Amino acid sequence: MTAGLHLAEDVRVILLSDWDPVGIREDPEARDEYDAYARQIAERLRAGASVDELSRLLLDIETIDMGLTGNTDRAAGAARKLWRIVNS
Repeated sequence: MTAGLHLAEDVRVILLSDWDPVGIREDPEARDEYDAYARQIAERLRAGASVDELSRLLLDIETIDMGLTGNTDRAAGAARKLWRIVNS
């Protein structure tokens, strides 16, 4: 399992590369846009969150926190990668 700050950084990479609902992955000025979410997700991963729980969390962030429509396929794909960080 990835520990501490490394886990949050691994999560951050996946959020930017696989999730990125606002399309900022190519903007170096916005690389920290998802950092608060990365910390939240890292905590959930440490607590043993399932892929479904992670997917729902990502969708809630998209729809509730960001006010976007949400993309279930994108959230599910990112959730599977996130889960594998600590479960492979």
